[in-house]
Amino acid sequence: MAKIKVNQTNSKVLAGILYITELKALLVSKTNSTLAKLIEYDDSLVYPGIGKLVQYKGAYIRVHKI
Repeated sequence: MAKIKVNQTNSKVLAGILYITELKALLVSKTNSTLAKLIEYDDSLVYPGIGKLVQYKGAYIRVHKI
């Protein structure tokens, strides 16, 4: 199964649920239609300093930028 790569700038993990920025969601949707089905646009929130985030229900790799 494919995984998306996320970091602190384009995602947040809250209560064990991954939320990604709308820009990251758009990039995922354009590159892989299978992964696009795992994005829940109806389940969203606004995070201070980042903006609107949408829920992602698939596998991911979280990298830490230094």
